[in-house]
Amino acid sequence: MNNIKAAKLIEDCKIELKDIDGIIQQTDPFNKLIPFLTNYAIIKTCGTIEQSFKTIIADFCQFNQNTQVQNYIQNTFRESSQNPSYDNICKSLAAFDNNWNDLFKIKIKNKKNNFKLKTSLKSLNQARNTFAHGGTTSVSFQYVIDYFQDSLVIIETLDSVVK
Repeated sequence: MNNIKAAKLIEDCKIELKDIDGIIQQTDPFNKLIPFLTNYAIIKTCGTIEQSFKTIIADFCQFNQNTQVQNYIQNTFRESSQNPSYDNICKSLAAFDNNWNDLFKIKIKNKKNNFKLKTSLKSLNQARNTFAHGGTTSVSFQYVIDYFQDSLVIIETLDSVVK
């Protein structure tokens, strides 16, 4: 990854997921702790994807800009709250540079498992929204891991485009 901050966010999340997996592996499969840990993992992974995609774009666009531009990007983009969906990533790219958006879409389209990647990101967002709005998620911890790994391919592709 080109963006060191995004890479650090992702690495920290991977460490937490590994720790959670260790706890789950040592726990009775029917223990009520497992859904709590799974819901935490949903929030953590989705938040990491959101912060990573915004960090990659904002860091590049804020570099060597005057204070006003830096403040605008900070307040209207980096600190905004938005689900890290494929569409939101594309809209954000297009808001800064249509060429980035076009190249990103092409690179994702050219991945042999592009439908799975987009579906995983969508599923992760849906699980987060379900839980965040008081619903009960039915996603297993292993699915959270799988969705996160697929979503990271999208983030890595984004990172390769924004330069």
